[in-house]
This record gives sequence, structure tokens and C-alpha cells, in this order.
Amino acid sequence: MFQGVRRVAAVGLAVVGIFTLAGCEKPGPGVSVVSGSTSAWREALCWSFSGEPLSPETCAQDVVTNAMDGADVAQIPILPGNVIGISVDPVVADAGWYPVIGSQRLTQQPVTSTYFRFTYPDLQEIPEAGVALQVVAGQGEETLGLWVFQLVPAMGVE
Repeated sequence: MFQGVRRVAAVGLAVVGIFTLAGCEKPGPGVSVVSGSTSAWREALCWSFSGEPLSPETCAQDVVTNAMDGADVAQIPILPGNVIGISVDPVVADAGWYPVIGSQRLTQQPVTSTYFRFTYPDLQEIPEAGVALQVVAGQGEETLGLWVFQLVPAMGVE
């Protein structure tokens, strides 16, 4: 009797284990953004684990739009003249990446290091709702991954 119960329990645990493993997804690489005393880390909204460029349908502008419309986008308050730092996982640096504000790349060539910093020059240009900071992995026009953060004016902070 106890052997039958043990077998049923073992089979049940095996089935639960299979479903648990099937539900796991490999995490994408992460990116951190820091300004002043605020920092945030996010996993890629989309990432090519195969190394092949993502198609526009897979990782398109609508992903950015949906992210900015209230999904899990970290807000980074910034002040004029403060340094904004971007730190990427090594796999992102190996692929090359571009920091992008709005639709403008901040560099002409892809960044291949794990850290990049810049100063946002004029806080007057940032709408109260903020502006998107995108980290786009890839070279040229190819996209291998995408992260989105929101730069917002730091009101009343000196």
C-alpha cells in the first residue's frame, strides 16, 4: 500500500517538476541607468538569444510605445548638468550598443564597453512627463535587444 502511494507521489512530483521547468524562460541581459542617487536595472524588453537580428515585428517601436504607456519603465530623475551613466551586461557590450534619447543616437559608432556616461545638457527640453532613454543593442541598423527608461525632470531637487 505504501509503495503505491510513494509511486504516485513520485510521479506527481516528476510531473510538477516538468511543468515548472517548462515555465522557466532564460533571462535576458540587463541594463542599469544611474543619475545622482537614483538607479534602476531592467531586463531586456526583447533580446535575440540566437545572435540573429530581431525583426521589426519582434522588437518594434510599438514595444517602446507600450513600455512608455505605463508598463514597467523605470523613471530616472535628472538635473541639468548631472551625469547619467548606463551600465550594460558584458554580452550587450560584446554585441555593441547605442544610447538613444527620443529618436537620436548619442554616439555615431556602437559602444563596445560596459559603461557609458553623458550629461543631459538642457533640462528645459524634457517634457514634464519625461523622455525615453533607449539602449539598443546591435550594430548599424540591426537590433539585437532593447531596453527603455524614462528620464524625468527632478523637480525641487538641488
